[in-house]
Amino acid sequence: MKDELLIKFLLKETSPEEDLEVHNWLKQSPDNTKKLAQFKIIWESSKTLALQHPIDEEAAWNRFKELRDQEVKQPLPNDNDEPPIKVDEPPIKVLATPKTNTTTQWLKVAASVIISFGLLLGIYWYTIAPKHPYFNTIEWVATTATLTDTLPDGTGITLNKHSKITFQEKLFGWKRQVKMTGEVFFDVASNASKPFEVQTDNLTIRVLGTSFNVRSNPKATEVIVETGAVQVSRDDVIVKLKPDEKAIARTGLTTIEQRKQTDKLYDYYRTKQFKLDNTPLWRFVEVLNEAYSVKIVIGDPAIGNLPISTIFDNDSLNTILDTLCSMLQLHVVKNGKTITIKK
Repeated sequence: MKDELLIKFLLKETSPEEDLEVHNWLKQSPDNTKKLAQFKIIWESSKTLALQHPIDEEAAWNRFKELRDQEVKQPLPNDNDEPPIKVDEPPIKVLATPKTNTTTQWLKVAASVIISFGLLLGIYWYTIAPKHPYFNTIEWVATTATLTDTLPDGTGITLNKHSKITFQEKLFGWKRQVKMTGEVFFDVASNASKPFEVQTDNLTIRVLGTSFNVRSNPKATEVIVETGAVQVSRDDVIVKLKPDEKAIARTGLTTIEQRKQTDKLYDYYRTKQFKLDNTPLWRFVEVLNEAYSVKIVIGDPAIGNLPISTIFDNDSLNTILDTLCSMLQLHVVKNGKTITIKK
């Protein structure tokens, strides 16, 4: 897309055919929309600079006409006249006839802007860029409740309680970068030219477009892939994951474990459901302790592997425990903050 046409478009000087051409170009790629937005900011900056140092063309033109008329009114010398005394005067700079076409004037300004792009780029970085969302590190924090939002690149995120992420995408960078702690589900917007990268304390996860869950704590980082493919790396160790696979990087070790993900309990904080499909009781108790911030213990090891197949949809802890006791013929004993499940 030619810069001249974008200038005309910003000035609303384009014809219907040119408008259609620009709109079709914008639809081709999100990068084109970014380019127009950035071009508009630079364009507005150039106009501001021009207004700060205006050239009074009308005054210059009137001055030129005044000097010209003075020259015409002076009589031509006769042969008998004494030669005129020469007086050294500064040369008169003849100004070009000012243009009245606004578009032409601004096109000339635009040409100057393009030639001086390096200078304007410096102004852009130091005055405009800090206010632009793509040049700031944006932060999301979930405290006592989950948080769902969308990153500026279109990636959907869901943060579990007590989780935090920061996002940055540089204008001329080659990647989109997230740093996180806690647990976050990502539904990454596809962009082949800018990979999406998640960094935890001990792991780097890189994708183009996919959905996956990352859980990071001081003991380990766990990555579970829901759709697409994910590359997980730490130092020189690289693991590639497919759907329903997970990687575990434990603190203090250099290896990365890779295994199948056997249940859907990891997404309870996002879906508000506990999906159980022959899930052992010990595993469900582990997730309940995390979800409800309680301490549930299994009083008899023999019941720890009892399978459960059902779905709890946004139910209270008491409802879940009552249902488990009915299904598995168990009973619950509460002692202070400890809940014990027994035969």
